[in-house]
Amino acid sequence: MPAEVNFSELIQKPKDTVARLQDSPRKGLLLHRRGDEEDLYLTTAERAEQVTEVVDSTTRMFVALMKSSPEAVAMLTQVFPEAFPWVRFLPQKAVQEFLVEFMETARAASDLGTVGPIVPLIAAWKSTAEVYADQELYSKLTSPEAGDFGEVEPPEVPAD
Repeated sequence: MPAEVNFSELIQKPKDTVARLQDSPRKGLLLHRRGDEEDLYLTTAERAEQVTEVVDSTTRMFVALMKSSPEAVAMLTQVFPEAFPWVRFLPQKAVQEFLVEFMETARAASDLGTVGPIVPLIAAWKSTAEVYADQELYSKLTSPEAGDFGEVEPPEVPAD
């Protein structure tokens, strides 16, 4: 966990607050704000650049690995549930589609210097997994009365 202070402490005691940031293992400080305001995270520019470089390098490595071998895609598809346990409710083909879309989006977002596009992608796939996990909801959404959603595979029961 990063060090935490109220935003007002940064305003009232800037030197002391920045010293806490420098002393924290993550070189970061969570700034709590009043009311409904979103909390802020303060870090050094060097630390932010390091994090960006690590994320970008890791993303490039995984994209290159996936492009190099269908076996790599298959292997990553098998281990993907470790990062996203809810993918166990998706059909295997959908897990692979999510993996590819996730990595492509992460690579593009990294080029833009933002993670923003990844958040709604994960949320959309998680919602899809929730539909597959709920047999009653799945049946309602894929019934002829629900409209034409194209061909949708029936949910697979995850193996324990």
